[in-house]
Amino acid sequence: MPAWLFFAVLWAGLPPEQALERALDAAEPPPALRAAFNATLTSGNATRMIQFDPYAPEGQPRFKLTYRNGDNDELDAVVQGWMEEPDPDSRLFADDLRLSLGEARIAGTEDSMAVSFRHRMSVNDGPIDEPFSARMTGKMQLDRASGHVQRIDYRIDSPVTLDDGTEVSEYRQTYNFSYSERWGVSYVIGYDLVARGGRWGLSEERSVKVILTDVAFGFAGDAKQVLNSIATPYNPGLTAILR
Repeated sequence: MPAWLFFAVLWAGLPPEQALERALDAAEPPPALRAAFNATLTSGNATRMIQFDPYAPEGQPRFKLTYRNGDNDELDAVVQGWMEEPDPDSRLFADDLRLSLGEARIAGTEDSMAVSFRHRMSVNDGPIDEPFSARMTGKMQLDRASGHVQRIDYRIDSPVTLDDGTEVSEYRQTYNFSYSERWGVSYVIGYDLVARGGRWGLSEERSVKVILTDVAFGFAGDAKQVLNSIATPYNPGLTAILR
């Protein structure tokens, strides 16, 4: 049997459909799982560093901006949006991934285990997300050895025109994942967002890169916390200034 055919039949020792189910199960966090983390966000020459601790003592902020360098409005908008979320750690989890896999196609080779799909709208897609989500295709790469989610790439397959007339000709998102053996969960350790477009025949590019470190998991003690994760928004800060 050729090597590529073996990998098409068995991913991490499982048939493709079972391997995909296992990977998706690991991307769905246990109920009430929380995460403390540090994150570094960069765009152009600007940098922001943030820290989130869901177990911060009462009266102390859970979300902190710990470093700021350079002026960048869209980067500030990303940080502000993240800060205003009820549970900022929800962005580490892709628990609606299973629901968003439309027209999924499984492919395996000796060096690659991947699922190509068209993004299916979910409850996590808000009004800002809708025109982008409707045009999104994705590719999910599974780790060759473990079979867990390793990377997801999204891109729009046709331009999006915003209400102000801005045409976004290119929009790409890349998410990198790690896996916690102790907690049995796949989680985001970094992502890149790139948007290109403009108005009146002009075009420019905006990008944001996020790297998460020092991720520490635990269980929530507050039943009132919002525990459902949300998709990282197609941030208007990236597209609003593409003039």
